[in-house]
Amino acid sequence: MFTETFTVTSPAAEGGKLVGKVVESPANTAVSFATVALLAARDSSITDGVVTDENGAFTMANVAAGSYLLRITNMGYQTLFVPNIRVSPEANLIDLGSITLIPEAQKLAEVVVRGEKSMIVDDIDKKIVNIGKDMLATSNNVSDLLEKVPAVSLDENGNPQVRGKGNVVVLIDGKPSNLYGSDLPTILQSFPANLIERIDVMTTPSAKYEGEGASGVIDIITKKTKIRGTNGGLRLGLGNKNNHNVSGNLSYRAGKFGLNASLSGQSRGMTWKRTLSRDNFLSEASSHLEQSGTGANKGNNAFGRIGMNYDFNEKNSLEVGMNYSQNNNRNNSNLLNETSNTSGAVVETFRRLNNSKGNGNNMNFNVDYRKKFDKKDHQFNFTTSYSLGESDGESYYVQESEIDSLMRNQQNLRNNNRNSLFVNADYTWPITSKATIETGFRTRMSSNDNTNSFYNKNLETGAYVFDENISNIFGYKDATYTGFMTFSQKTDDWGMRVGLRVTDYNQEINQISAARKFDVHFLTLVPSLALTRKLSDASQLKLNYSRRVQRPEADWLNPFTDLSDPRNIQSGNPNLRPEFTHKAEMGYSNYEEAGGFGPSLFMDYSNNAITRIRTLDESGISLTRYDNVGRELSYGFETDFSKKIGDILKINGSGRVFRSEVVSQVAQIDNRTWSYSGNLNAFITLPADFRASAYVNYEGPRAIAQGTREGVFIANMGIRKDLLEKKATISFNVQDIFLSRAYKSQLMTETYSQSSLWQQTNRQVNLTFQYRFGKISASGDDA
Repeated sequence: MFTETFTVTSPAAEGGKLVGKVVESPANTAVSFATVALLAARDSSITDGVVTDENGAFTMANVAAGSYLLRITNMGYQTLFVPNIRVSPEANLIDLGSITLIPEAQKLAEVVVRGEKSMIVDDIDKKIVNIGKDMLATSNNVSDLLEKVPAVSLDENGNPQVRGKGNVVVLIDGKPSNLYGSDLPTILQSFPANLIERIDVMTTPSAKYEGEGASGVIDIITKKTKIRGTNGGLRLGLGNKNNHNVSGNLSYRAGKFGLNASLSGQSRGMTWKRTLSRDNFLSEASSHLEQSGTGANKGNNAFGRIGMNYDFNEKNSLEVGMNYSQNNNRNNSNLLNETSNTSGAVVETFRRLNNSKGNGNNMNFNVDYRKKFDKKDHQFNFTTSYSLGESDGESYYVQESEIDSLMRNQQNLRNNNRNSLFVNADYTWPITSKATIETGFRTRMSSNDNTNSFYNKNLETGAYVFDENISNIFGYKDATYTGFMTFSQKTDDWGMRVGLRVTDYNQEINQISAARKFDVHFLTLVPSLALTRKLSDASQLKLNYSRRVQRPEADWLNPFTDLSDPRNIQSGNPNLRPEFTHKAEMGYSNYEEAGGFGPSLFMDYSNNAITRIRTLDESGISLTRYDNVGRELSYGFETDFSKKIGDILKINGSGRVFRSEVVSQVAQIDNRTWSYSGNLNAFITLPADFRASAYVNYEGPRAIAQGTREGVFIANMGIRKDLLEKKATISFNVQDIFLSRAYKSQLMTETYSQSSLWQQTNRQVNLTFQYRFGKISASGDDA
């Protein structure tokens, strides 16, 4: 076991140089092509990495001052960590001498030092959440992981929220998630959790990242192994309500060539209920609507990907990949509608039955090229991706009533075709060891064609008759051209990153059915600023600012009228304009291996805010669509934390108290309230190598445009055990233990008052078995 501290100082140099030789025990022969990674002692993040030559020797040049540990891996050998490597600002050469690897078959009489990543790492402009065994054991897919990330939650449709608010941009390895499909919740449910290395949450992103997303950016980083040989894993999950999943992944690397592949399949099932109660004040004779209904959603999806990478030499590498996804859904619902007059007498009653099915597929191709230069961190990256997809669906509505005029038999046929091209080039230039410029160009072009055909059945002839009044053909194209530049400067105590992102945005909206076509063009500037003051190796102060823009999405613009609920119809708004948000934070963080915390003050101010507005006509029918309503303001206090208590308990979580305001003079909206929210994860080590986990989340009441969204409480729990010398894991998990995932809202305007509820009515219970072979992890550690 290495306990010696390596520290060398010499005349000033641009950076230190680490040299050493890897040999095998007991013969002391050279180990060639071993992977040598340099990890920051603070959080075990990888700062550099090389492969030993044929003589087992390795060299790392231009190593910045700091504290490190070395991780050495090779197929057939035990992973070895060399701790206590300290490089002073004047360091020139650190010779580690011969480092001995132990074959896996040989029993060790001593303890091997192992690194453990902190779950939460506070970077200058983002929070990094490392995904370890505990989170993976209780997560089948990325949606499950996101619920465990501090400050992140999911709405009733499965869309991510940050600090309880939507409009979040989700990236996968820095690329837009819509390259993987058009429906974000389906993408997140399809992506296996065991492919994820970490999740970056940016509430005030730098200009390097997407300028979109009023609430921030979530970047999901997948695993990329550099270990020679073959490794992989299999996963099988069984659950109630037809919630089953199976997945497998395989990685192979030999010399300069690497191959990785994964395949997963999942079936999903859930039941739900909904209620709505509304009083209509608009007409002279006020009316009251009461709705109650139940439904069931079923579906299955498959996801596969394959990637190949080739290292031409130490400075040039190329990766090509492809992924394919497919999904099928079956939904049904039964909704009872009763309308009564002011005296309470029921004036009309009908029941609406809905049976829907749909399917879709998406294919994505990508190419990534990386060029490294002689100077550390000096590199050029080029990425291009092309995706295409199609989805189809059909819905059948039967409306039953004792009143003939309310009887309906309708059909809706849907088709969507889409494609997208993404090109990105980034260049990082370290001007000095303390100053860096990053610049890049990005373009994204997409097209989306939607056809919605609506038919009414003639009850006398039995024939379906096309209804051109509510059918719609909608075409949408956009092209985004973006350039950015950031400048970073750091000293021993201070850090600064300032940036500017310029985006030229072009949008073409074609309402083919209405013979109306128009173009939208605008230029946006997104500045960002981040300042840090280092207080110690583990603690710092920081101040961040970023401007964000939320451009209208295609579905928000499509004027097609959704009549699945004829008393509550929905439609898009082709006249939407972008929303602009100013985001500022001031905080402190202190994270060490045993845990830490990061309190902060934050403020978000949005102008021209895009939100859903519900209006009512005299007949009591409501229309909901997105609109630009005015301004939204949110400010408050937030903290996240993690703590390892001995070898038994590990906890992490976040909490916030904030004020939310929605104000619009034009729409006569003035809604303000204080709120609070938080989540907590706990992982407990039990006797006999069992490991238990518990997760709770509460999102408090929040002001929305026309009322209040009530609080939501969620509780999950699980237990797992490692088997077969920790090559396998079996786990049992229960989600929504108390069936408390209920989404309620209260709306109040001059023309109506409304209360509504949507709730999933089944717990999810899963039993999962995982088996790992070869080298378990690309990083050799567990969070």
